[in-house]
Amino acid sequence: MFLILILTSILTYFSINLWRGRRRNPKGPLPLPLIGNLHQLIYNSWKTGGMVAGFQEFKKHYGKFFTLWFGPIPIVFIADYDIAYETHVKRANVFGHRFTIGGMDYIREGRGIVGSNGDFWQEHRRFALTTLRNFGVGRNIMEDKIMDEYRYRIQDFSKTHGKNGVIEVNATTMFDLLVGSIINRMLVSERFEQGDQDFEKLKMYLTKALEELSIFDSFTPLWLLKSRILRWRTKVTMAPFDFVYELVKNGIQKRTSEIKNGSHVISEEGDDFVDAFLIKIEKDKKEGIDSTFTLETLAIDLFDLWLAGQETTSTTLTWAGTCLLNHPEVVEKLRKELIQITGGTRSVSLTDRAQTPYLTAVVNEVQRISSILNVNIFRQLQEDSHIDGQPIASGSVVTTQLAMIHTDEDLFKDHTKFDPERFIENNNLDKKLIPFGIGKRSCPGESLARAELYLIIGNLVLDFNLEAVGVKPEIKTSTPFGLMKRPPNYNIRLIPVSH
Repeated sequence: MFLILILTSILTYFSINLWRGRRRNPKGPLPLPLIGNLHQLIYNSWKTGGMVAGFQEFKKHYGKFFTLWFGPIPIVFIADYDIAYETHVKRANVFGHRFTIGGMDYIREGRGIVGSNGDFWQEHRRFALTTLRNFGVGRNIMEDKIMDEYRYRIQDFSKTHGKNGVIEVNATTMFDLLVGSIINRMLVSERFEQGDQDFEKLKMYLTKALEELSIFDSFTPLWLLKSRILRWRTKVTMAPFDFVYELVKNGIQKRTSEIKNGSHVISEEGDDFVDAFLIKIEKDKKEGIDSTFTLETLAIDLFDLWLAGQETTSTTLTWAGTCLLNHPEVVEKLRKELIQITGGTRSVSLTDRAQTPYLTAVVNEVQRISSILNVNIFRQLQEDSHIDGQPIASGSVVTTQLAMIHTDEDLFKDHTKFDPERFIENNNLDKKLIPFGIGKRSCPGESLARAELYLIIGNLVLDFNLEAVGVKPEIKTSTPFGLMKRPPNYNIRLIPVSH
């Protein structure tokens, strides 16, 4: 009898909190005590074949933004560009605080460029942006670095995977090594080579983790994630992040040892991100500043920059290959534009952007189709506010669902179709495409990623005919229920084109 009384009291407490919380947040489906709307999300996702489609079911009933409860936590999902702009750009100070409880904080613990807040976040984001800009991001020198790595990879795969000039290679492997080396050279002045055991192990772990990670990992308290109760799960889902972090720390230790023994000498501005960070550490020490720039925070910043700069762009390029293999008419039209501009005698350059509207449209459509996160990173309100006249309480979690905006039929008709022409017919449509996020929390590597996508997709199409090896991959994700929308795994044949 006493146990029943306790259970009844707990249920009553949560029911009252839910009732009060629903009155202070945008409308949404009726939640249950303890589990909130998890049962409805699971059912909708199962019924529709994926999380994004499951969220769209809620949008049909509750409008452009709605509240779902994950246990006791209300999450407001924004599925409309105009509302995202109003909240995340016009009221960025209210909607800019990162929600970091759970998986997001597993390694970071409130630090880094992605998972921190306040002065720490502003300092480290500003430093990262300035440093990357100094090393060429947004300038011609960045193009040289990307194209140098592109040409190196083509030559390298020609030797190891080529026959009579034709290259047959796994698409994921090719783009991982290409993109990974671009960002790694900027961070630590090293490229990855084929057969690098650490890199291969890292990619294997990450692939497995990104297939296993779910939205629930974002809301599981950190103490529970690291407890014995969930060790069976975290050793699969979080182990890759532990591995990346260890690699990063080992790299820093190697660099500091080289500086001590004189085999690495830091130039005035440094040769890479690690050098620049070490210069900042010494400068703050000399000036007696109580600094957040330490070897430990360097490891977290590198962890963030590497994951963001590697996984997102290489995944998008793998999606690009899938789309182009399924649409040879797009490849033909794109190559025609590129030959007109280059004469077939030089590579595509960033200076060609104004004259290559179709290449820009193809890149845009690849990013729209890929929309690589099924669930976007969360923010949390620190004060009561409102969205389009509806209240939203302090403490509520908010996320702009990019994949929902990119599949909005009002914006992108026949959204399942790969159709670059939509961006030609409506030259303002690209403003509603926000693959790098929106507002002050948007991806700091946007300039680099845009340059990589433009140059790599453009020059691959200019230089090669693309064929699938074996069965042509479908434009369909292998992880519709995971946090990340993984592309299919396929091998690609690159056949040199004569102009």
